[in-house]
Amino acid sequence: MKMLVTGGTGYIGSHIVERLLEQGHEVRVLARVTSNISHLKTTEAEIVFGDIEDYDSLCPIVEGVDVVIHAAARVMPGWGKWEDFEKTTVKGTENMLRASAEAGVKRFVYISSGTVLGEASYGDTPADESTPPWIATFKYDTFYDHAKLQAEQIALDYHKQGKLSVTVARPCMVYGPRDKLLSDKSYRQFSVPIIVWPGRSNPRTAIVYVTDVADCIILAATSDKAVGEIYNIAPPEVIWFRDYGDAMIRAIGGRKIQITIPYFVGYLWCASMESWARLRRQKNIPYLTRSGMRFLNQGMHIDGSKARRELGWEPKVSVEEGTRLYVQWRRSQGKK
Repeated sequence: MKMLVTGGTGYIGSHIVERLLEQGHEVRVLARVTSNISHLKTTEAEIVFGDIEDYDSLCPIVEGVDVVIHAAARVMPGWGKWEDFEKTTVKGTENMLRASAEAGVKRFVYISSGTVLGEASYGDTPADESTPPWIATFKYDTFYDHAKLQAEQIALDYHKQGKLSVTVARPCMVYGPRDKLLSDKSYRQFSVPIIVWPGRSNPRTAIVYVTDVADCIILAATSDKAVGEIYNIAPPEVIWFRDYGDAMIRAIGGRKIQITIPYFVGYLWCASMESWARLRRQKNIPYLTRSGMRFLNQGMHIDGSKARRELGWEPKVSVEEGTRLYVQWRRSQGKK
């Protein structure tokens, strides 16, 4: 089976590529000419160049492809302009859907995100695939969530209209090698001698190791049961954020002092860091943000049992092992 992976130079996409190759699939990867393809060059994947924002560049790339796994998106949650998120995530997804439909692609898997559920995932009852997304306000630190949700709805519309057989996969809190967001920030936060916790909250999380996420996506791409379906990719058990933090601390090693500050103090500090970064027109997202602080207070409570029930997916990597593997990988790369 010939697979095309967009966003294959990215974090989740690169792991999907590796797992597909391990399973014997023929893999084509779409990359921008400006992308870092050094890791992809170490694989047997066919690398082609194009841009999801440029429809004409996509037409020859999807020719002869059986399945498209679309993982490309703007991946800076809570930072940037809406126009940038709309252009890449929303319109770019629509371009891929259109090109795939016209080329006669058999299956299209859209990689969405658990964040599309928004505040619906904050409660004591886990949000599942039937839960209506609830992103309460359209503000700059939810641009990522809104763009992902709009793209997801467009993908599902293509399926409902009979243009393309679509499946939506929603990875939740993904961590592991090559991650520049959750894993990187967690490592830096828990590496210092004094660890500061904002408030006493210990939210539920939906943390899943990246190879388990890739395996679930591939099952969704190759199962007839998955056509027209949405799958949340979340662990079977409740994982509390401080348990994840403690596992990362043990993996890092060394003595740590842990203190707690009032939540509002942390929130105001994040607001000041964001304001300063915007005044400086900083392109990269600040280390601490208000959206990140809200997550530490609210968490993400999501039910992923549908993927286990219908696809036979079972996550294999525990949080204890996953954090150890991440730290091991990071140190092998010479990263501090």
